[in-house]
Amino acid sequence: MQLSRRQLLQALASTGLASAAGLSAHARPAVATDFAQALRSQPFLAPFKGVSDLTGERFTERVATTGRWPQGLRGRFYRNGPALYERNGERYHHWFDGDGMVQQFSINAGKITHRGRLVQTSKLKAERDAGHFLFSAFGTTIERGATGTGADSFNTANTNAIEHAGRVLAMWEGGSAYALDPADLSTQGPVVWRKDLAQLPFTAHPKVDAAGNLWNIGTQGPHLIAWHVGPDGELKSAQLGKLPYPGGMVHDMALTERYLVVPLPPVKLDFGLAAADGPRRFAMEAGQPLRILVAEKADITRQRVFELPAQMVFHVGNAFEDTNGDVVLTYIGSPDAWFLDRGAVALMSGVPAPKGEVSLMTVRLNMVSGRSSQQALPGDLEFPRVDPRRIGVSGADRARWLLTGVAWKPYASSQHALLHGVQLLDTRSGRARRFDYGADTVAEEHILVPKPGKSGELDAWVLGTTFNARAQATVLNVLDAARLEEGPIAQATLPYVLPLGFHGNFTAG
Repeated sequence: MQLSRRQLLQALASTGLASAAGLSAHARPAVATDFAQALRSQPFLAPFKGVSDLTGERFTERVATTGRWPQGLRGRFYRNGPALYERNGERYHHWFDGDGMVQQFSINAGKITHRGRLVQTSKLKAERDAGHFLFSAFGTTIERGATGTGADSFNTANTNAIEHAGRVLAMWEGGSAYALDPADLSTQGPVVWRKDLAQLPFTAHPKVDAAGNLWNIGTQGPHLIAWHVGPDGELKSAQLGKLPYPGGMVHDMALTERYLVVPLPPVKLDFGLAAADGPRRFAMEAGQPLRILVAEKADITRQRVFELPAQMVFHVGNAFEDTNGDVVLTYIGSPDAWFLDRGAVALMSGVPAPKGEVSLMTVRLNMVSGRSSQQALPGDLEFPRVDPRRIGVSGADRARWLLTGVAWKPYASSQHALLHGVQLLDTRSGRARRFDYGADTVAEEHILVPKPGKSGELDAWVLGTTFNARAQATVLNVLDAARLEEGPIAQATLPYVLPLGFHGNFTAG
C-alpha cells in the first residue's frame, strides 16, 4: 500500500528513528597508532589508513594510462566506500563505519580524469567542526555519543553510488540517499522524495530496470518500505508492507518483472556482545532461518516468505521468473556472521583473521506451493554483478553470466578476507573464467559495461579498480569480458592510494 503521512508517523513512533543515539558503550574506539604499527609490515593494508578532511578531496585531470583504451568506452564510473576512519587519535573499530567518499572516473576514449570527494553529510560536518567523533557508528561506540535528530544524524553515505536522472546518489543502509552533482561531486544534500518521507531508509542496493525505473527498499522495525522512482527522478510510489523478521540486517535485494526479492538473514546487532579482541556487535539468532521475502511490486502487501537454512547474506546476484512461475535467486551466502563480527574488525586493526566459508547459492522458490530448493557452489568470492541490461529479466534474455571478485590462492592479503582476482561464471554450465591480478594486488568490485551497439552478454567490458601494494597505487582496469583470462587490455594508475570501497556503477555518455 502507499505510505501515507499518518502511517509514516506511526512507524517512526513505534520503532524509534533516532534510537542509535542510545547505544550502550562497551568499548572505546581503537587508537590510530595500533593500525599504523600493523601497516609497517602489511603494505596491502594501506587503503585502510583512510583519508582526512584535506586528503578527502582528490583530483587528477589526466591519469597515466597504459594499453589500448577502447574508443567506445565513454562515461563516468563511480565508486563509493568508507574513507575517513580517524579523528584526533581515535579510530573506528569496524570497516563499515568510515565516512563515505565517492570516486568518479571520467572516461573518454582513453583520457581518464579522476575526482574523489568526501560526502558532506551533516555527521561529517558536525564532527569536522568538533575535531573529534561525535556519533556512535555501525560497529563502534563513541562514549561521548551525541544525541541525533533522526537517522541522517548518523548517515555516512558510504556504501554505493549511482548516477540517476542527472544526479549522483550516495547511499547508506539506514537513512536518506545523498545527492551529489556529477559535474564536480559537490554535495547537494539528503534527498527528500516527499516531505513526509524525509529520513526514511533508502538502502544502498537499488536496482534500475530496462526502462530506467529505480527500485529500492528500506526497513524500519516491523516495516518494509518499497521505493519506486521514475526515470525522471520523481517518486512514483512509496509502499509500506510487513517485514517478517523485524530488526535483522537487510542489505540487498533483487528484482524481477513482477517481484521484489529480499533476503532476510537472521543476523542482528547485539550491542552487549563483546570479545577479548574487541567489539563483537553482530550475531546470528539461534534457531532462526534465512527468510526470502518475495513481494509483488504493484502491491507489496501481497507477499510470500520462504524459509531456508540459516545463512548470512550481503549481496544478491540476480533474480528471474522461470517459465513455470518459480522465482530463481542467486546470492552469496555464509553459514555465520564471521565477516561482520571478525573480518571487518580485523581490517581496522591490521590483525589477521581466519576467513569464513562462503558459497554462491542458487535458490528456486515455488510461488504456488511455497516450497524451495537450493544448490551451492563453494568458493572465496563476493560482489556479484550481472549485465545491467538483464537485471530482473526473465525468458531467453535473462542473465547467464555472473561476475564476481574471487580469491583462490593463499596470498598474504588473503589473511584479511581480501580478493585478488575476477571471475565470470556461466550459471547454466558452471564453467568459470578467471583472471588473477597477483600476490601484490587487492581486487575490488568489478562491473560489466555493455559495448555500444552490441547485444551479446559477453559483448562487454569488465571495469574495476585494484590496489597494487608493491607500487602503493590504485589502478583502474579494463578487461574484455569475452577474453577475461587474458587480463587487462588497458589500465590507468593514480598517483595516490584510494581507500578500498564497496560498490559503484557506470553511466555511459
